[in-house]
Amino acid sequence: MTAPALHDAYCTLVWGAADQALCLLDTDGRVAAWNPGAERLTGYPAAEVLGRVFAYGDGPAGESAAALATARESGRYETEGWWPRRDGSRFRAHTVIVAIRDGARLSGYAQLIREVPARSERSGEIEAVALILDLALSTMSQGLCLFDADRKVRLLNQRFHEMFPAPGRDLVGAPIEAIWALAFGGPEAGLWEGAALLAGHRGSFGNGETVVMATSDDRAIALVRREVPGGAFVVTFEDVTRQRRAEEEISRLAHHDALTGLPNRAMLWRRLAESAADGALPAGTALLFLDLDGFKAVNDELGHQAGDALLQQLADRLRAALPEPGLAARFGGDEFALLLPGGAGELAVPLAERLLLELGRPYDIEGQPARQVTASIGIALADAAATPDTMLRQADCALYAAKGAGKAAWRLFTRRLETERSDEMRLERDLRQAIAAGQLALAYQPIIELAQGSVNAREALLRWTHPERGPVSPRRFIPIAEKSDLIRDLGLWVLDEACRAAAAWPDQARICVNVSVHQLGDGSLPRAVQDVLARTGLTPRRLEIEITETVLSTTAGGIVDDLQRLHAMGVSISLDDFGVGFSSLARVRAFPIDRIKIDGSFVRDAVDRPDCRAIVGIVAELGRRLGIETVAEGVETPAQLAVVREEGFTEAQGYLFGRAVLPAAPAVRPAGA
Repeated sequence: MTAPALHDAYCTLVWGAADQALCLLDTDGRVAAWNPGAERLTGYPAAEVLGRVFAYGDGPAGESAAALATARESGRYETEGWWPRRDGSRFRAHTVIVAIRDGARLSGYAQLIREVPARSERSGEIEAVALILDLALSTMSQGLCLFDADRKVRLLNQRFHEMFPAPGRDLVGAPIEAIWALAFGGPEAGLWEGAALLAGHRGSFGNGETVVMATSDDRAIALVRREVPGGAFVVTFEDVTRQRRAEEEISRLAHHDALTGLPNRAMLWRRLAESAADGALPAGTALLFLDLDGFKAVNDELGHQAGDALLQQLADRLRAALPEPGLAARFGGDEFALLLPGGAGELAVPLAERLLLELGRPYDIEGQPARQVTASIGIALADAAATPDTMLRQADCALYAAKGAGKAAWRLFTRRLETERSDEMRLERDLRQAIAAGQLALAYQPIIELAQGSVNAREALLRWTHPERGPVSPRRFIPIAEKSDLIRDLGLWVLDEACRAAAAWPDQARICVNVSVHQLGDGSLPRAVQDVLARTGLTPRRLEIEITETVLSTTAGGIVDDLQRLHAMGVSISLDDFGVGFSSLARVRAFPIDRIKIDGSFVRDAVDRPDCRAIVGIVAELGRRLGIETVAEGVETPAQLAVVREEGFTEAQGYLFGRAVLPAAPAVRPAGA
């Protein structure tokens, strides 16, 4: 292009677009003209760019060459991108490059640069963000409300409308009181009711903290409030009704007996502790211990289902006879307790006499002839200094006296009973001599790995054959040993004997040894275990220490330290009889637990009772979630085995696989037998 032609074209462009950034490029892409609009927009004076190849944007030079090539071929190139300024900043620009021709010959290019307004520049990104936000809000499991600084609704997601339907009502712009009325008062609630509900919630409604509120239709809603800059705030609503009901049911089951529905030992102890002001119970408080006479015969002759039916009927009779505000609890087996608070304690003796009659009436068991059992009852009355421990001990002492007096009898605790040589005292004396006399032995019961049906472990169970009494149940003598310091000597003897036997086994099965809470806390058990393992040659991984939920209920730091030391040595820790004691999930995670053994009562009833089946499933799922193996105790039938397999237990133990026998592990029947 000749100089006059370029000049004319340049003047025409400047004249037609004086407020735009304009430049002319020669055929090689060098700047031939640069108008003042271009200087203002880019900050580059004409003197610095004339004659230079100046890219249309801040991309690579190859992109500029491609843009010119497109303009040369098609006559026009248009794009949007970032342009550099001389001060180092950038701006979003809309650029048009037009090819200038003199006939068929290319003379150069005209380039128009226009800054994109901020609103247009961000509109695409804003739309994309809005789309993502809308998708997130529509798929949230929580209802969401965005309130402005004036506490009026500006945004509601779909989940909120599903949780709190309000057909025909536009809630956007509504005050927060209207939302509270709808959510917690129901569709017919007015603003004044919403304001009252909101006022009641505000005290516990902090920023970022979760609070749970009840709705008018008995749902539990978890609320979380979070502040937004500018005074606005967001509230999320999550329906946690199912979780809350599950938690309440677990709590109820933890404090109630699954078979009879009565409060359990943990609840009784809790009620005693709550009643004790400054450690002492109100004078006149009464505690009755009740033990059935002849119940074992029912179980042995008619089976456990008949025994369970009898216990359920007995629990109904206790409820009917118990005066308000008394508490009846099942301790386990055929043992029960009744607590009468201070004002009702004077009714203890009349109640005991009435119970002897009521509980002695025949029990109608479906498909079985009517059976009759009687009860022995021990009564303790609190004096001014009675503590919960004292009451339990005195009621127990009175029960022994009642049983010693024959069937269907009650006895009131007196100081004279403390001085008498009770059966418990004689047993303790004889037990102290039992080790040296060779009266103690260990029986072993197999624990089966369910996937393969092989023996994974054997539990060592202490047996005592008294020279006069014959076999004495561990349920009888272990509590006596735990009340004295004898449990430590017994525990060390069991540990040594069990490890010595396991070291000689031809397989690599674990040996499981029960440990009392009284053996823990002072560091002596880890030292004893280390010595026994060294002496017997048993590897630590083959030893498993079984603790009960009573251990978890203690707060002594030394107990946790002992278990941690044992675990660090490679010894496994299992939690025995899970589900019938005091433990919480938080306490389970505070201890180094490798296995959970669910109590056999749940396994036995899981076939016919949905609530027990649910507990079995919960424990199995708990083990999976926490990475803890689970053992089902008390498996006696193929149906029970099928249940624990279906629920996902890893191991099982019970009569189906073999009883505990002396002096070594028994042969094991196939798991499907």
